[in-house]
Amino acid sequence: MIVKNEERSLERCLQSVQGKVGEIIIVDTGSTDQTKEIARRYTDRIYDFEWIGDFSAARNYALEFASSDYILHLDADETLEDPNNELMGNLDKDFYYIRIKNDLGTGLVLTHQFVRLFRNSPEIRYKGALHEQVQLDHNIHQYGYLSTLILHDGYKDDIIKSKQKAQRNEHILLEEIKNNPTAFNYYNLGMQYIVAGQYNDALNALKKSYTLANNYTFSQKVVLEIMKCLHELGRYQEAVKVSMDAVELYENIPDFWYQLGLSYLEWGMLKDAEDSFNKCLEIGEEKSQELLNHYDGTGSYLAQGQLAKVNLMLGNNEQALEYILSAAKAAPNVTGFFNIFLSILPNASPKELLQHVIHIWPYQTERHANLIATLYQQRHPLLNEFITYHNLDVEYPISTLHYIFENNYERALAELNQQSQKGTDHFITNNVILLSFLLNNPNLISEFKNDISLSEKEAKWFKNIILKKVPTQSIHVNKALLMIWKQLILDLIQLQKYEFIDLLISATKQAEFRLIISECLQQYGFDELALEVLIECDNSHVNRQVYMTAAKSLIKLGAAEDALFYLSKAEGVHLDFNVLFEKWRIASTIDKFEEIKILQKMIQSYPESRWAKRTSGAILG
Repeated sequence: MIVKNEERSLERCLQSVQGKVGEIIIVDTGSTDQTKEIARRYTDRIYDFEWIGDFSAARNYALEFASSDYILHLDADETLEDPNNELMGNLDKDFYYIRIKNDLGTGLVLTHQFVRLFRNSPEIRYKGALHEQVQLDHNIHQYGYLSTLILHDGYKDDIIKSKQKAQRNEHILLEEIKNNPTAFNYYNLGMQYIVAGQYNDALNALKKSYTLANNYTFSQKVVLEIMKCLHELGRYQEAVKVSMDAVELYENIPDFWYQLGLSYLEWGMLKDAEDSFNKCLEIGEEKSQELLNHYDGTGSYLAQGQLAKVNLMLGNNEQALEYILSAAKAAPNVTGFFNIFLSILPNASPKELLQHVIHIWPYQTERHANLIATLYQQRHPLLNEFITYHNLDVEYPISTLHYIFENNYERALAELNQQSQKGTDHFITNNVILLSFLLNNPNLISEFKNDISLSEKEAKWFKNIILKKVPTQSIHVNKALLMIWKQLILDLIQLQKYEFIDLLISATKQAEFRLIISECLQQYGFDELALEVLIECDNSHVNRQVYMTAAKSLIKLGAAEDALFYLSKAEGVHLDFNVLFEKWRIASTIDKFEEIKILQKMIQSYPESRWAKRTSGAILG
């Protein structure tokens, strides 16, 4: 091991190898915390190495002290799982691949295979200043695979930020590329840019890597990451085109189909996304392991989670619930599944929801802490039922919302008064505005003016609404204000304070605010009222959203002709796949000729849609 300031995790790592290895050798590159003291509890083989910006140099220095027949390389933020005692068994290969499971947080796991166990030979040494690896020739050396696992948590966002390694790693890689511009080094640079959220830079580096060589074990991962970068940059058409080539090249690896499905989904091609995720399930999870790096679940529970999301968007709530319950049973720690589950049953009572939660998400301290955080982020009334059932003590800021859901508004206000200066709650603006309505006290907005994110004009606007004074002038629309407005609507619906919804509807004639009210009402099944709220304006972009929202409610109410009218108006503003798809859904039930016409327009405008081509071909024959 080489270490520096690893007191957070070193003991956990060393405990995991006790009794599994013959000697522990640790090279410290300049720790200033308790790292060495922790290490001394397990070994006296601790050596110092002056850091020179080269991980291989430090690794090779550590190898000089090894006396055993085989060498196992671990990092401090890793632990070993070897239940079958393979490491102390009959090893006879020159090197062994071991699976490393990287905990990305929120239940997501990235698994890759890497050489971590190899014969102690002076011929085998590390190369590469960063992401160093031993140099082995598959044509000469014998290699094997172990069922032993290494568990790694160093890729979690909070840990990456706390270690502040991004700039250091980027600098090392750029220096390495100057001297050795290989495909592997450009791949590592691209991955480093992804960690930093610099997707344009990552895309350029990954393209360079693939141009230099595309026949290495990591080349598949390069293609997959190119697909992801295009997706993150919102370049969905390009992402789909690259993905379509990739699934032909790597047909039976679900990771590529999964990423294709994600890009189709964001682009609005729901049926193509559905096909892609179904293909993932057809291939299955085992095929993922053929990829050097793969995301656990792309051939099983992650694909099921996405199919739940697709079916929810298609209005197939029962099917969506089946998928999400299956996915959550298989992977209860994936936080995103809980979010989807809550979206599928917006009108279910908290008691009904709790029965599902008890069954699907059995109690575990960390898991339930994540569920509570999710319920708080969604400001969902299940929060109270959950807290009561498990007899939990909660603190600010969760306690504030807890008291609001209990209708104990004065206690919630007292919490805010005690804690507002601490700045620990990003919902403080929402809570102040909500309590101002519930307590019919507009002065609260003034009292908390230094803690909430409202301008003077916005504060006055909300106060006038509470006082039932219809504003005489329009308020400037901005993204932050719209988000506050939306959360207020959702909070009031969740609390079933419908009289305030009527107040908000009558308080504004601005189309943007009414659109949000309509969308929220629609989400909870109040489609007739959602239609009444909508108004047009002189902004074509807003009008298009108005038309699409109207069409969605009209479809649910069975008014197909009226829905087609608004879809055509939306198409007149801007044509996209979503408009054509909704028109097709209506036409497919009433007019076969019109259905074919719409499908042909889809194929012409969006040749990337395999579903449209297949559906058209099936009809024509």
